Amino acid sequence: MPYLRLKIKQVLKSKFTWISLIAILICCLSFWVRNYYTSKSDSMELTTAKSNLAIQKKNVKYFQKELKQKNLDVDSKKQIRKTLKSSQADIAEKQRLIKALKSKDWQKAYPIMIKEARFWLADADKNGSNSEAVAISKRDLLELQTLAKQHLPKEQTINPVKGSFFLIFVMEQFLPILVVLATTFILVKIFANDYFDHMKLGNLLPNNRLILSEFSTGSLISFSYFLVTFLLIFLIPSLFAGTGNFNYPIVGMNPVTREYTFIPMHQLLLPILILELLSFIFISGTVLFFVQFFKKPIIALLFSVLILVGGMVLPQFVVAERSFAQFIPMSYFFALQPVNGLFGISNAYAFADETELVTYPQVNFTNGVIVLLIGILILLLLNYFVAEKAQKGIKES
Repeated sequence: MPYLRLKIKQVLKSKFTWISLIAILICCLSFWVRNYYTSKSDSMELTTAKSNLAIQKKNVKYFQKELKQKNLDVDSKKQIRKTLKSSQADIAEKQRLIKALKSKDWQKAYPIMIKEARFWLADADKNGSNSEAVAISKRDLLELQTLAKQHLPKEQTINPVKGSFFLIFVMEQFLPILVVLATTFILVKIFANDYFDHMKLGNLLPNNRLILSEFSTGSLISFSYFLVTFLLIFLIPSLFAGTGNFNYPIVGMNPVTREYTFIPMHQLLLPILILELLSFIFISGTVLFFVQFFKKPIIALLFSVLILVGGMVLPQFVVAERSFAQFIPMSYFFALQPVNGLFGISNAYAFADETELVTYPQVNFTNGVIVLLIGILILLLLNYFVAEKAQKGIKES
């Protein structure tokens, strides 16, 4: 306990702790401000409906002009009148949809939107579109059917502003990288403070007690830092735009069947936090190992960032690494992706231009728990052996 209290005081007194926290919040909230102003304009559904209405109005004018031509035969006129009637009916339907979207009358809007989604799915199947295009069409239809069945209004999830939706957005995109980077700096600093002239002052204590104290203290501090950031990114947008509905279905995927699914938001939160807790215990052990091994903060920081941040980013960039990503503990630092099944699909860092839908079912919550627990155990043993060796060196000298 005295060791924990000492390290907490060091973290709270450190300017870097507060500067890094503020920097992360500013980075995230700058995206929220952009989303907020974007939300003031027409929604994507309304913009699409207006665009389609304008196209159909042009079509009606064109067909009316065609009917006035004198050299048309009876069959041609009959076909044009049939197409004209269809376009006019479509215009009336689009106008009803636009009216419903403007008044946010979703129970009137959903049947029309579902009808359109079915049309686009049939069109994708008919034209032999690639598997990803077909899966997206199925996803859009399933989302509308789910929302209509549960009587939920459609929320903005692409550029979200409500607290819960914005939290999911940043967790999927960049928040894990920022927090891992910040906590790595913090952990290197608090662990390096235990050294004087490259000698660890705590080596006078029994190793098992010392390592467990350092391991648990670093884990608690790093996860608490993440948790504070996590809560603030939820609370601040919620003050201005509301929390959002935690029963709202969030897009996920069954990576085995390669079909999109929709998961209630509240079912995502606990698995995400479990993976993040294990991730930060692993991070604490890794940083502690490098600090003990090198005894120089700069080198320890360099290796920690290279291994931890590099390890979590590489599977996002390098498609070849995804084949064995389930064995890399850092793959689970993006905790949302293993939970919702969208690893390798939804992240913003993939360079792969995959026309066929490729999934990675091996990167999942269960494997994440197993791999991280094994990694934590290995790091505990490594840290113990390094500390034991250092302590023997002191005694021999």
